[in-house]
Amino acid sequence: MRKWSLGYDIIRFFFRSFFKLFYRQVQSSGNENIPKNAPIIFAANHQNALIDPLAIIFTNPNQSVFLTRADIFNKPILLKIFTYFKMLPVYRIRDGAESLKNNEIIFDKSVAILEAKMSVALFPEAKHTDKRHLEPLKKAVPRIAFQAEEKNDFNLNLQIVPVGIYYENYEQSNSLLFVNYGEPIALNKFKSQFEENPQHGYAALREVLEQEIKKLIIHIQDLNHYSLYEKIRHFYRSRMVSKLQLKGNDIRTLFHADQQSVNRLQDYSQSHPQIIEALESDFSEYEKITTKLKLKFLNYGTIKLSKTIAQTLILILGSPIFIFAFLNLYLYYYLVMKMINKVKDHQFHSSFKYAISLLIGPFIYLINSLIALIWLQDFSLFVAYYFSLPLTAYWANKLRYLYIEVKNEWMFWYNSIYKKALVNDLLKKESAILQTLDQCMGLK
Repeated sequence: MRKWSLGYDIIRFFFRSFFKLFYRQVQSSGNENIPKNAPIIFAANHQNALIDPLAIIFTNPNQSVFLTRADIFNKPILLKIFTYFKMLPVYRIRDGAESLKNNEIIFDKSVAILEAKMSVALFPEAKHTDKRHLEPLKKAVPRIAFQAEEKNDFNLNLQIVPVGIYYENYEQSNSLLFVNYGEPIALNKFKSQFEENPQHGYAALREVLEQEIKKLIIHIQDLNHYSLYEKIRHFYRSRMVSKLQLKGNDIRTLFHADQQSVNRLQDYSQSHPQIIEALESDFSEYEKITTKLKLKFLNYGTIKLSKTIAQTLILILGSPIFIFAFLNLYLYYYLVMKMINKVKDHQFHSSFKYAISLLIGPFIYLINSLIALIWLQDFSLFVAYYFSLPLTAYWANKLRYLYIEVKNEWMFWYNSIYKKALVNDLLKKESAILQTLDQCMGLK
């Protein structure tokens, strides 16, 4: 684990290629902040189970050793696999009080990795959460960092890189993923505090690290009104992009718009607490109208008929691809969904989808292709059929999500003709909410 591995990089290249197909868009920012030829601790928010470490692994060149919850190492075969992929178990109280002493060995190994000028990565919240909210940080990062520097007389030049991970949707494939690397925190800044009182040094580092991570994520502080902030984030997104004159329609732009919406509304509500209840009431009325119209919650004032028609043509042209994939891979889709639905923690759903698609998918394609070979008796058709399956599956997945979007838009246009009065009420309510939000955001 203390040395660069060619095998690791070869496997990472293959897995990363598929990872970028699994998501519609994967981007990172701040990679220039990652120090070179220095020991690094990557400290990230934890929102999406096993996808989070992959997001870091696939967006920077470091071969980081991940400190991961110990319960996933509970089988010998898994221990070997995860160890090869540079993962070390961290024990929690739920793993048994006796097991906590094993952390001393793990922390010693982490220090040795840092002394070799390699990188360690961990999630200082010590658990994943299903909300865009940073939980209080635990002591793991300060403990490892100060242990490493103290052992080396504070000459190690250890750098802690805060990381923010943002998902458009936690569970779905074909969504957006953004990894935000912040400016490194040099441990030397906390040397005097640590030497005076180690606990004060720990606390000071944790406080700075927490604030730096919050800058890199969408942090909804008000959990009592969490769903409202989530609605506003989506509802006001295109308006925020326009008001701030943000360029491009990539995930970096969308993340910045969402972050601004949440932060500005939270700041405004500090001095105007009544605004939250007013918005709750407005959105409740708005949702009643969308329910009557059988529409999804959305800002309908931005929909254009020309775009809906263009997307419909894409669906029509792509329908043979979808039908081909559905007929040939129905059993695969059925088994995948059956396995996923047994996973109670929804934060693991995308992890399982990725793993199943990557590890089981090729075997399903092979079985289908062997059956086709027996039937067709033509090896060239066998090869063509085998490679057509993952390609059509990829595009069929995109068409499925496009269909859901277009279906909703056509329902809006249908209602615009046959339930015009109700649609007018919807648009009036939209306009009123947007004006209120403009005032809250300071963007009138």
